[in-house]
Amino acid sequence: MTRRRAFTLVELLVVIAIIGVLVALLLPAVQQAREAARRMHCVNNMKQIGLAMHQYHDAHARFPYAVTTCCTPPGGTWVVLLLPHLEQQNLHDQFDLSLTMTDPVHTEPIQQVISTFICPTDGGPGNAVLDGRFQHNAPRMLGLWYPVSMGPTQPDQCPFCSATWCCQGNNYGTNPPGNSVGMFGRHALPEVRFGDVTDGLSNTFMSGETLPRHCIFNGAYATNFPVYPTTIPLNTMEEDMGESGQWFRTCGFKSLHPGGANFLMGDASVHFVSETMDYRLYNNLGTREGGEPVTLTSSAGAPGVNE
Repeated sequence: MTRRRAFTLVELLVVIAIIGVLVALLLPAVQQAREAARRMHCVNNMKQIGLAMHQYHDAHARFPYAVTTCCTPPGGTWVVLLLPHLEQQNLHDQFDLSLTMTDPVHTEPIQQVISTFICPTDGGPGNAVLDGRFQHNAPRMLGLWYPVSMGPTQPDQCPFCSATWCCQGNNYGTNPPGNSVGMFGRHALPEVRFGDVTDGLSNTFMSGETLPRHCIFNGAYATNFPVYPTTIPLNTMEEDMGESGQWFRTCGFKSLHPGGANFLMGDASVHFVSETMDYRLYNNLGTREGGEPVTLTSSAGAPGVNE
């Protein structure tokens, strides 16, 4: 009879330790691959929104308004107007734009999940509907991970910079009506067209990423307000924690992607913008007709100054 030699306890522990080391080495690579996939998903979502914006412009000779005015007006938001161009005609037909978004008739449609407006790095269909929205808005609605940009238009206060180049206009572009310096503002007029973006569509922010739970005013159908400023530095990770008094600090562009956030430009291209970008350059990219000598490089997607 032959006697088989078994593994000793020490040998088993060594094998387990080696496997553990290999898993530890592979895990960051797997996580990076998953994040790269989620970030690409965000890019695709934003491109869809950009193409829908251009289709809307082709049909109406103007871009949609962000919202008609402040703060509880009848009518919808730019999200409602864009739905038919995102293959959501049936959902669009459930809205009555002669009524406010807080009207009971809109309770169900404003809670319907649309994956195009959700960044998978931060959320998913299971947690896309937000509760506890500010009293001007419906208390429960779909969150908005890609608000449109009003550039360096004053969001009532500019605590990070009070200079003219970073704090223009007034009250989200509401008072007087249409004083937003970005592609969008919190007012239906004036209607922004391709020709009004004299800084160049490829050099002007149309939309950017955010973390909707950081801002109590956030919501796809929040008439106060679905438009964000560049006055708040990129990736300022402050949140209002249910309080309404710090929107000019908390409701800015930000993401959980390492190092920055994706931005949709006026020409429907998407660029990843570093959180270390010069603050003035960041605000210059937010204006539609500021005349600043700014451009985006096409190779790396990093912002640069065209001297």
